[in-house]
Amino acid sequence: MQRKILVIDGDHSTRKNTTSILKLGGYEVLEASEGKSGLETAIQEIPDLILCDLEMPGLDGSGVLHVLGKNPETASIPFVLQGNKASITEFREGMNLGADDFLLKPFESTDLLKVVEVRINRRDLFKGLIEPEGDIIEQYFKQERNLRELERLTDHRIYRIMRRKEIIYMDGQSPSDIYFIRRGMVKTYKINKDGKELITGFHRPGSVIGHLSILQNSPYSESAEVVTEAEIGFISRQDFLVTLYGNHEVSARFIQMLASQLNEAENRLIGIAYDSVRQKVAQALLQVSRNLNDGARPIRIARRDLSGLIGTATESLNRTLADFKDEGLISIMPEGINILNGEKLERMR
Repeated sequence: MQRKILVIDGDHSTRKNTTSILKLGGYEVLEASEGKSGLETAIQEIPDLILCDLEMPGLDGSGVLHVLGKNPETASIPFVLQGNKASITEFREGMNLGADDFLLKPFESTDLLKVVEVRINRRDLFKGLIEPEGDIIEQYFKQERNLRELERLTDHRIYRIMRRKEIIYMDGQSPSDIYFIRRGMVKTYKINKDGKELITGFHRPGSVIGHLSILQNSPYSESAEVVTEAEIGFISRQDFLVTLYGNHEVSARFIQMLASQLNEAENRLIGIAYDSVRQKVAQALLQVSRNLNDGARPIRIARRDLSGLIGTATESLNRTLADFKDEGLISIMPEGINILNGEKLERMR
């Protein structure tokens, strides 16, 4: 069965080029040169997918999407927005209205065909499953979409094995990638004018780092260094932005992650400013245990790194750890620090 694609684009050259590529890909293509006629064609023909430009006079891409979303017969048609880099704000608005994906102009023919194929296949999967048991399928679809959309970040990922103390990126460096930690531990830190290191975070497997600089379009504001041998995935800036802006669930997860990171940073700053050294060390031990070890193994971390996390001298840290050991709160062994009484450390506020 030949799939039907509707291309809505006010630029004649772009529209014809897109149409040619899709026809070579085996699709039947309908064309519209502006939003109103595109809307009428969509309602009349019910295509399998719509490619729509954002910047059009009269009814723009967001307007077309808004109207189609209110019509039960057209609301489920996969809708892909197209636009240039200056249209990122409009892209976000389009995603909020329910767009399924977007393409940055100029795009490669392979990127166009891949987006179209993926979106149609996912719609077919959903349509094929929706008849038997609606409640079960609704749950499945949400789960399947979440997982598959998140997996888009891994499509072009390159993994590297990195040794302890190897630098992933440096403060002030222009960002081209974000980094996924598959295995091992990574620390992020800043160096002040006196050369003192302040650790901004420890990151466990499953964490993503470097994303703030991509989102802000600014140089990395901290450095990242491998703490234990790690396997690091390199995710290109373009793949990250396409996935982030192209899917509500992925965007929501990153918003939650950013909120959590901001909350943790705020609490750490308050602690550094007002807590005693004992309180700082207790909270640092608990944080590192949760984030790096799941509380299941001895904490293996250099004393210099631990003192950098709480902003105190290594000598003060060592004295406090010795006190905790004498009080039976921790044990110190060659393989690391074991927490013996987490509840008492937690109450040390």
